[in-house]
Amino acid sequence: MSEPSETPPAKPSKGAHVVEKRTATGAILRWEAPSAESLLDAFPGLKIKALCGVGGMGAVYRAEQTRLGRAVAVKVLPPLETPDPEARERFEREARILSDLNHPHVLHIHDFGALPDGTLYIVTEWAAGGDLRTLLAGKAHSLAQVQTWVRQISDALTETHAHGIIHRDLKPGNVLVFGDGRLSLADFGLAQATGGGLTAPLTTNGSLFGTFEYMAPEQMEAAGNVSPATDLYALGVMTYQMITGRVPHCAYTRPSRLVKVPPEVDAFLDSALAHDAKRRPANAADFSKFFELACNAPQRRRQRQLIGLGIVLVVLALAWSRAEVMLADRRLADYSSALEIKAPRTPRPLAAATAAGTAAAVDLVSLRLPAPEFESVFSVETIHASLPLVELRQAPAGGPDQVLPSGPALVPWTSVLTGLKPEDRARAGDWKMVEGELVSGEDACALSLPVIAATRYDIAIEFTRTAGVGAVVVFLPTTAGLGALELDALNAGIAGLQIVNGADIKRHSESLPARIRNGAKHRLTVEVRGDQVAASWDGEPRMIWDLKGRELSLPPLWPVRTGLGVGSWRSSTIFHRIAYRVLPAGVLP
Repeated sequence: MSEPSETPPAKPSKGAHVVEKRTATGAILRWEAPSAESLLDAFPGLKIKALCGVGGMGAVYRAEQTRLGRAVAVKVLPPLETPDPEARERFEREARILSDLNHPHVLHIHDFGALPDGTLYIVTEWAAGGDLRTLLAGKAHSLAQVQTWVRQISDALTETHAHGIIHRDLKPGNVLVFGDGRLSLADFGLAQATGGGLTAPLTTNGSLFGTFEYMAPEQMEAAGNVSPATDLYALGVMTYQMITGRVPHCAYTRPSRLVKVPPEVDAFLDSALAHDAKRRPANAADFSKFFELACNAPQRRRQRQLIGLGIVLVVLALAWSRAEVMLADRRLADYSSALEIKAPRTPRPLAAATAAGTAAAVDLVSLRLPAPEFESVFSVETIHASLPLVELRQAPAGGPDQVLPSGPALVPWTSVLTGLKPEDRARAGDWKMVEGELVSGEDACALSLPVIAATRYDIAIEFTRTAGVGAVVVFLPTTAGLGALELDALNAGIAGLQIVNGADIKRHSESLPARIRNGAKHRLTVEVRGDQVAASWDGEPRMIWDLKGRELSLPPLWPVRTGLGVGSWRSSTIFHRIAYRVLPAGVLP
């Protein structure tokens, strides 16, 4: 290994395979992967065939195990990754721990050791199909195929988590593909193990924590702040990527708006990608099970419908059979009477059996079929993607604002601006009505809307900011308290709830992109279900805030105490339309 220098050395020639690492002092350590020819017979019992790839954790070669005549992979770690005896001991413990993971979806380790110059290496299975990142190729894949992949990766995580090992760098590039399509979890260089006396990452000094796009929120806060739920978050990102061909970010578009999947898949991924680790599936086995339930929800609904239809048909058939038997008995009685047959009649076995069958069938009909397990875990109210968007349209000439009927059970919308007197409702700043539209002044403006108080309601606003660069605000009563949804907050082009548990948008970081362009007409729809708030911006569902166990509050600048309202901060704004509706108890969602 070369000595560190304070100035970067010249760049290697084109085509060289180089790993670089910057030390805490800013010095750069550089290691160039040896060519396959130079390592041809360097490893006992192996012949190196080709250099297949170089990454931050070393180089991988394809080799042949000469005595068995099988292809294997040899991973060589750069000396700069194992600079001291403690790191080398950690590497050996990693190899021993991983060698105990005898699982078809965890890469098998055949051998490990060190070359005479101290270079460490691991010999593993050879995956002829490359990795999952190459297989995905940035494309959307069928739900059937994604279920197969998720099932295999979940099985691998179940095994590793049972041994106290958290991968910490789960991503498509670290899942290998074999020739028969089997997936295998690999590259545990950043793993954290709590078994075998280990409490630290296995083959790293702690300077690397994972890959940003797949890191859980708690993992970004501290390298050691991980649990099995951290790997499940990364698997949720991978599942979204498999389904849509995209990697989700903070305010991601739900899969059902990009590809044809059931809305239950949206609800499942909302849970898997939850900021709170407790809302994610409890373990890898549950992840796979609930994902398959979500994917197959339409078929399960059809099965329940067919079962119900079958029961109805059986009841009708038994009732018809009973009627036929009774009619035959009546005809026999009439015939016997005509012949003056006075012999006493006895119950017919067929009639008794049919009557008993009819009663049993009726009992079946009265039973309520149990709901599928998936619906008991994810309530219908969490499936935000199934909520219809509010669509506003221009009112007829001379008529009031109108809202197209939509939503659950066709609950009607009410135009709030019709007959509104801003002088009676203003709480701060200047407000006026101009040709049926509500206009705010240039200072801090707040206005309470004349609507009834509720905890399950929808509000839709259409507005244009005409001057200024400040925010537009909607005041929202919830079971977590009165809060404010701020649009284009902090001059940062984001939207979010102003204060949650005493923390502003910057500190709680639960926001969505929402840049207001002066002179442009924007539309916001907010759906409040007690302690859940969902927002759609310009027709696109963007964010759900779960406020269970949390508290909303307003900053002192807003003199609003109760009820629904709107406002603007140093930005003159025209509110073209404001519509509102209350959802009675029992109406879903």
